[in-house]
Amino acid sequence: MSVLSCVNVSKVFRDNGFEVLRNVSVEIGKGEAVGIVGESGSGKSTFGNIIGGLDKPTGGTVLYHGDDISALKGERLRSFRRSVQYIFQDPKGAMNPYFTLRHVLMEPLQINFPKAGKGELEERITQMVSMVNLPQAILDAHPWEVSGGEAQRIAIARAILLEPEVIIADECVSALDLSIQAEVMNLLRRIRKETCASFLFISHDLGLVRYFCDRVYIMRYGRIVECLDCSRMEEEAQSEYTKMLLEDAYGEYEGNGHR
Repeated sequence: MSVLSCVNVSKVFRDNGFEVLRNVSVEIGKGEAVGIVGESGSGKSTFGNIIGGLDKPTGGTVLYHGDDISALKGERLRSFRRSVQYIFQDPKGAMNPYFTLRHVLMEPLQINFPKAGKGELEERITQMVSMVNLPQAILDAHPWEVSGGEAQRIAIARAILLEPEVIIADECVSALDLSIQAEVMNLLRRIRKETCASFLFISHDLGLVRYFCDRVYIMRYGRIVECLDCSRMEEEAQSEYTKMLLEDAYGEYEGNGHR
């Protein structure tokens, strides 16, 4: 059974009637990294918000271990919230600028573990900061005092604080310089290996998805075009749109794995 999945999910903005998603079905298995690739405006981020419970679909169902998340209440809902965490494109925008980074990391721990002692929570924060290769002194800084790469590492630390089953990474390296982007991607691969968390990796970059993911869903105009094994994308690609994305990512595309 999938950890997190959706069946025929649609989304229509009621204010203008615009259909963002149409009959989207995606499955994420335990420990699996699944990519969603498409151009800007294809509906990727809207889908990520829906499958993670931040937004509601107009139609279709989102399932967490087979249970409809719209029916979750009480402790079952809190468990889902803990188990599905996000890494956003703009880490600083997702943090309160008036809080230190220590507070940014402490807050979710205090909410989810109200009976834990301060020393226990501080130890957990120390572990997470070390895990994302940052110095402990950075905890006393504010979001606006650190670089984009450092802020994204703090965002990653916050995402793994609660030991989630699924991490939804929405264009989480697209705003970074290429050298920092590579460092963060390597960090995510290490975290995936060490935590066994499942990932939904949303990106416009097919090359990054190929590097990180097991499978990729190609999305266009709010629909899934096809689903491919990341190690066999050239051989499996059927859609002309997918072939165009492959050409953009890797140069001239000839199919059958030859470029």
